Amino acid sequence: MKNSDSKLKIHQKFLKKIFGAETFHLPVRQAGFKLFTCLSGRQALNSPFRCGRTGFTLIELLVTISIFTAISLAMFTNYPRFRENISLKRTAQKIALSVRQAQVYGLSVKEIAAGSRVFPGYGVHFAIDRPKSFILFKDIDNGNDYDGEAEKDEQFIIQTNDKISDLCGNRKTFPPGSCGLTQLDIVYLRPKSDVTLKGEGSNFADAEVVIKSPNGAEKTIVIWSTGRIGVE
Repeated sequence: MKNSDSKLKIHQKFLKKIFGAETFHLPVRQAGFKLFTCLSGRQALNSPFRCGRTGFTLIELLVTISIFTAISLAMFTNYPRFRENISLKRTAQKIALSVRQAQVYGLSVKEIAAGSRVFPGYGVHFAIDRPKSFILFKDIDNGNDYDGEAEKDEQFIIQTNDKISDLCGNRKTFPPGSCGLTQLDIVYLRPKSDVTLKGEGSNFADAEVVIKSPNGAEKTIVIWSTGRIGVE
């Protein structure tokens, strides 16, 4: 008997939760009608009975759509600038890796050609009049600078809309340094572990290659005479 009463109470709680507690205070006929309409899904809009199920009101739906629209507009408005900043960062990193490649070639004793037994220094040449490219070169005469096509090993093209906007020397060691250089050579010559930074006949303790995006944002590749390379 006790088990039957407890089961009945559980069923009553379940039905109250779904159909509303007021169902059990209605006359039998009205309670039965409400139970039928809730189970069949045929509840009329003007029905005095309300099932336990709820949904969004029109105001709640409009507020949700408005918030979603505002967030979407903010994201799409900032997306072009975000994409350009990512592109600028990648370009700066690729240039830094190219300088590191010259360092590896110079210090790991790479031959000028297979079987030549000639092991020159290697460097990277930047020219402000070629803002969309730079050259990895073999310093055949050990002059610590780029002497033209005969020393060119590989030319790198900047594929993005970014460009080299300025070349500087000693901006870190003796600020503000010397900017506006027309050329800059970064040379790694064995067996020295240090790097030669040379621009327009002058040697520097540090050198900077400034990259600019179309929206005016800048990244700077910093090369130190100790061999350290960084992107700022």
